[in-house]
Amino acid sequence: MRVVDGLCSGYWICKGPPGRSQRPKDSDIVLLWIHGGAYCFGDPLGAALTLLRVAERAAEQRVSISIFTVEYTLAPFARFPLQQNEAVAAYRYLLEVEKIEASNVIIAGESAGGHLSLSCLLALAEAKLPKPLGALLLFPWVNLKNSAPSFRANKNKDVLNKYLLDRCVDLVVGKDRNMNTPAREILDLTKPLSDGRLWSHVLPMHSWINVGSHDIFLDDVRHFVQQVRADGAVVDLEIAYGEPHGWQFTANESSFNHYCSLQPDQDVPPGMMPGSENILKGAFAILRSCGRIEESLA
Repeated sequence: MRVVDGLCSGYWICKGPPGRSQRPKDSDIVLLWIHGGAYCFGDPLGAALTLLRVAERAAEQRVSISIFTVEYTLAPFARFPLQQNEAVAAYRYLLEVEKIEASNVIIAGESAGGHLSLSCLLALAEAKLPKPLGALLLFPWVNLKNSAPSFRANKNKDVLNKYLLDRCVDLVVGKDRNMNTPAREILDLTKPLSDGRLWSHVLPMHSWINVGSHDIFLDDVRHFVQQVRADGAVVDLEIAYGEPHGWQFTANESSFNHYCSLQPDQDVPPGMMPGSENILKGAFAILRSCGRIEESLA
């Protein structure tokens, strides 16, 4: 179901457990999903199957998840901060139109979507809007300067390359990087925030991050985690050893056809959708840390 409400545009992938009608406000949790693609590529429905499986697996453990995925304007058709404003509008839509409590929202993003999730959280803090319950970030692009040592160390191990990423940065922020001071800090989120602000004031109660050990973003993600922890924020970092950028989705490619061909009464074979399992692991880690689910749920 597509939604357009002012600057907010996106899709409800599911409202509550798949196959059961439910108002999103009545779900245990609402996942606000922001796709990746270096701000120049990607599709808000590109991860739909993976996310549907997340909701199915959660329902099997009696946790209902609704998922809203954000449709933001890609470069070169728009430059930052329009994408940030669109993400904030989507968050406002959940709270103000759907009447969902902020404490029931997890903001989640992959790659550039992880960067946009963090940019959104910065804007929410600036506007003094209530924080979501948690942040779930997959291989987030936290430094758009693309200069960390892992860009060289993992150059031949990853699917990304610096040349393409640099071109995308030029398109989304401009070659001259002519941005005002608050906006300029989004270029490198691994540095301390300006004006004495702390990440503990920006991030939710609990954040969870996964990145592959072969990802060229690895060192930037580690540096970001070090910085936000120094600011007093609670964040879990999981490194998937031997995995490249985007492994949660590329690992699923051979499984999609099989998954889609299953009949309603057929069980999904264990291990078929590893990316979905990993996303659910992050969501449940946030819910457990906030006392929302039992420790026994995996």
